[in-house]
Amino acid sequence: MGLELTKKLLSEGHQIGLIVRSDKRKKDAIEALASLGKVDFFIADLSKRDQILRVAEEISNRWPHIDVIFNNAGVLLDKLNFSDYGNELQLEINAISPYLLTTALLPLLGKAETPLVVNTATAGLNSKKSINIEAFKRPPKFTKLTGSYMDSKFALVLLMNYLNKTTEGIRFVSLNPGAIKTKMTAGDGMPFWLKPIRNLLFKSPGQGAENIYNAAFGKNTPGSGIYLSNGKPKEIKVSLTQDQVEELVQ
Repeated sequence: MGLELTKKLLSEGHQIGLIVRSDKRKKDAIEALASLGKVDFFIADLSKRDQILRVAEEISNRWPHIDVIFNNAGVLLDKLNFSDYGNELQLEINAISPYLLTTALLPLLGKAETPLVVNTATAGLNSKKSINIEAFKRPPKFTKLTGSYMDSKFALVLLMNYLNKTTEGIRFVSLNPGAIKTKMTAGDGMPFWLKPIRNLLFKSPGQGAENIYNAAFGKNTPGSGIYLSNGKPKEIKVSLTQDQVEELVQ
């Protein structure tokens, strides 16, 4: 979806910066994007917090401002893994990393006329009624897709909603882009029973990119601190205090 979204934005003449994990990912992206437009590449492993801070500093040194951040990168794992900081790895990459990156780039967003942060989440988050931070960070058991992955996306939305409450002048939108045929949904992190459904019914990455684009630039753009699913705002019943945010990102 990120690649298709990049293609669409380049076709409209936007200046794009992509954070990629390695030189190989950079080479692959250059080949895929061909001559669509100029892209600035920044290399960082977003599971490493020192690299998040380094890449944020690099972006700040090269760009005068940022109009939109798309927090789209993520992982869907098939077993329990932990980050260098002792957190469940999906939580670290899917939630904590984009929160830390966005926080580090707030000064550049603050220099834009209409700054926006768009976060790729997942379906069903409006049904959750509570958060158990300790269980999110160190799950007692692992369940594919509906367990730690969904918890990580819920944490992402809650962290971004906290930034929405504590930051003036920047719009935050989180969305479920729909069920999309990506490499991630074809991987081992998907439950086996869902893979036939995925192959038959999931939409193309281009459709997912279109949904993300519309959340940012569509005619009926939503307000701030919004979670969209199927294009409609859904109420998130949980919010985080400052103490809970600090506990979550430790």
